[in-house]
Amino acid sequence: MKKDLITINIDVGGTFTDGFFVWGDELASAKVPTTGHDLTVGFMECIESGAEKMEMGLSEFLSKASMVRFSTTMGTNAIIEKKGMQIGLLVTSGQEEGLYSVEGEFKVSDYFVNPELIEGVEEEIDIEGKVIREPKVEQTLKAVKKLQESGARMIVISLKNSYWNDANEREVKRLIQEEYPRHYLGSVPTLASFEVSSRPDDYRRLNTVVGNAYIHRPMKVSLYRAEDKIRSHAYNKPLFIGHSSGGVAAVAKTRAIDTLNSGPVAGVFGVKALSDEYQADIIGADMGGTSLDLSVVRKGELPLELSHEIEGLPTHIPAIAVQTIGAGGGSIAKMERGKLQIGPESVGANPGPACFGKGGKMATVTDADVVLGRISSDFFLGGRLELSVDKARKAMEEHVVLEGKNKVEEAANEIIIGVEQKVKDAIVKVGSGIDTVVAYGGAGPMHMTGLVKEKSIKRIIVTPHSAIFSAFGESMMGILHTYTRPLRGKSNVEELIDQMKIDAEKDMKSEGFSLDEIKFDIDAISYDPNERVDGFVPIEKKRKSDELVTLRLHAIGEAPVSVFTRGKCGEENPEIAKIGEREVIWGNEKISTPVFIFEKLQKGAIVEGPAIIESIDTTIPVVDGTFFSVDAIGNGIIGSKRSDIVVS
Repeated sequence: MKKDLITINIDVGGTFTDGFFVWGDELASAKVPTTGHDLTVGFMECIESGAEKMEMGLSEFLSKASMVRFSTTMGTNAIIEKKGMQIGLLVTSGQEEGLYSVEGEFKVSDYFVNPELIEGVEEEIDIEGKVIREPKVEQTLKAVKKLQESGARMIVISLKNSYWNDANEREVKRLIQEEYPRHYLGSVPTLASFEVSSRPDDYRRLNTVVGNAYIHRPMKVSLYRAEDKIRSHAYNKPLFIGHSSGGVAAVAKTRAIDTLNSGPVAGVFGVKALSDEYQADIIGADMGGTSLDLSVVRKGELPLELSHEIEGLPTHIPAIAVQTIGAGGGSIAKMERGKLQIGPESVGANPGPACFGKGGKMATVTDADVVLGRISSDFFLGGRLELSVDKARKAMEEHVVLEGKNKVEEAANEIIIGVEQKVKDAIVKVGSGIDTVVAYGGAGPMHMTGLVKEKSIKRIIVTPHSAIFSAFGESMMGILHTYTRPLRGKSNVEELIDQMKIDAEKDMKSEGFSLDEIKFDIDAISYDPNERVDGFVPIEKKRKSDELVTLRLHAIGEAPVSVFTRGKCGEENPEIAKIGEREVIWGNEKISTPVFIFEKLQKGAIVEGPAIIESIDTTIPVVDGTFFSVDAIGNGIIGSKRSDIVVS
């Protein structure tokens, strides 16, 4: 792929849609409100903003793009809001209630599938893969008809022991498609477990195929709509979708379930880039409008988990590990039984915090920041959105202030203390032994800089891209396709690898890569049915005939972007970046506080707290007793000692 063309990287969050754009050495970013009714509206508005910043029309901008990457919360939101497909589920007779689970495990009928829309198929395959009983035509179609008449809009097939032999699943699918041809209005989409997983464990196979089916239709409609929109403006390549496993792939080669958590995962790539640059273990802390997403990069390695969970259900989807708690700028603060409760509920993009003036009535963390003067009411998002202090105060008075017990400012301070305690506890727990945190997301730098007063945290890193960090990290995600084959005792490993390479070369060619641009990586996963855990095993290892091993081939198309430029650090005077002072409430004290513009601070400049560092898309409070410096690559470093803010 040509590297002198533009790359467009869009990350859709719950509150804002972020963009990071690269054209040679020129970088630009954008942040626009997420449009919940149709995410592609905000997607296009973000691209238009990027085009304006690079002084181009939209069509010219897209015609020069070598790649458009898109990560989205749509699938995650559909699950959280329970707005997925109405699924009809076919399982082996006798498993209608247990669904291959053991006692105490979550089941898809607890969340994704109405128990009344589950039917059994009279069939049997043994653990050696021998077909003991084939599905009966009449019984199978009767079950399907019942599901369809009960409201099922998609049929999922997941039969016992289909890992060993998928013949019965294929037969059931054939019978359904023969009875309900696609050209009939009564046709019903059908998905079987063999189409989404070639790994063992009937329970996880079922969870995986149901999770994929649940969000398939809304994802398909939205992603193809996004691709159609950019193609209508002279973009003639695939739209590449972020995957939770740590890469991107064309819409046509993306399963809906692959996209879950893809935005937070993109941010981890930015954390890894910083880990590589500083040669340090780093905790990534992404705090946006709705949640706090945490990741850990040790020794430059991305944290991969082989079985990602969806609402407590383990699946066969590998993913970069990200832990999430409900703490963000839009988290709702309210009194419950005389105690302050912060989150996990959030106001989202619409209506947003009360201070946004878009109809929001509930008090949020952002409203508390505005009341305390930590966020400027007239410089939010670089002045693109004027905030209302009065509406923030009113929300506090109505939902947080206890009559005769505290004032608005005291209530706001309690909210900040409360949310930052949640953040601190989560960070310390997830990153034991690591003393460096990169704070990002629109609310990350705002609520983490004080962590350096804790003994376990030495420094906080804030990059110029912190407010759009997931879009920034997305720019480093290469094309990734993963192919799997069951590896049994008598399997020919080389033959299986060759089969997967043929598939990979075909897919990568359609996405613009030549054979010499593709990197292959091969590994094998072993599954212990007694402990129900996965682990990596050597491919060359001799294995028993009943050992459950899956061979994987990863086809990778690198898409590196160099975004760090080192310069010399001097003792630059920060006063050139100072724009004045404003009154800020720190704890119980109102202090006239100097305000600096991040982008105007020179490399080597040091600011001593208390101070406010403002950027176009975020705000960095430097608390009393801490220091903020700009290092040799332009990142902000916060520490409680001058010696702690020198890392490069």
